[in-house]
Amino acid sequence: MKHERREIETADGTKLQTESWTPDEIRCVVVIAHGGAEHVGRYAPLAKELESIGAWVIGPDHRGQGESGGKPGHVESFDVYGHDLVQVMDAYAQTRPEAKPGKVPWFVFGHSMGGLITLNAAVAGILPEWIRGAVISAPLLRLAMEPPALKVMLGKFAALVMPGLSLPAGLDTNHISRDPEQVKIYDEDPRRITVVSARWFQRMNDSRLRVMEEASSITLPLYWYVGTGDQICDHKASIEAFGKLSAPEDNDQTLQSFEGYYHELHNEPADLREPVIASIRDWISARID
Repeated sequence: MKHERREIETADGTKLQTESWTPDEIRCVVVIAHGGAEHVGRYAPLAKELESIGAWVIGPDHRGQGESGGKPGHVESFDVYGHDLVQVMDAYAQTRPEAKPGKVPWFVFGHSMGGLITLNAAVAGILPEWIRGAVISAPLLRLAMEPPALKVMLGKFAALVMPGLSLPAGLDTNHISRDPEQVKIYDEDPRRITVVSARWFQRMNDSRLRVMEEASSITLPLYWYVGTGDQICDHKASIEAFGKLSAPEDNDQTLQSFEGYYHELHNEPADLREPVIASIRDWISARID
């Protein structure tokens, strides 16, 4: 599998750091929308696992995240993330004619914040019609530990008068996985950010509420999974949102719960992560024409 890094400049001049992992034969494309306070490089192990089904895995560090440009942890709208993702798709599709939409199926894998980005893009009509489906991993639809009301009120005020104000992300890294090695790797990762802006928090909240309210409009095929032990994103919000889908059976939409799993299900201890990764691989493989 060949690994490459490249930079893509958006229409507003923001430079997105992107990565790709290319198998010998491309049978499908998987576009990664990573979570908050991380970067797309953390998905190299998943890309390696998807090599067996011929998946060309690509994705950006979201603006303000990882090594991409923009103010750390800041965005004016979650729609911007969605448009960035589509621009990355278009840029990569131009480099490999044999893997263009219509030649092979394209999928999105969105974890946590990336799951919210993907679902928001779906309800906003941002995702291209040729996307074959999406894997939604522990999406950020509600925090497992709701912040105090005073902090929320102060955050809303700051978003109005000081939208770029940086605030600590407040993530307990021990909650990402039950694998101590994965927590250690994450803690020592120099590429991750540790702050979000007041505007980011406001727009995140707007976006998650929008998805919860408009979930019935999503017709994109979905493999949506959560861990019931997730202490970062409330898995019950996913169950609630999935329950609002208008016709999940007709639209090839499924929800699976993994009992006791922490937030990064794909980074749980090796014996636990394998069923999760196998389910991702099998779901995508079954939809490769």
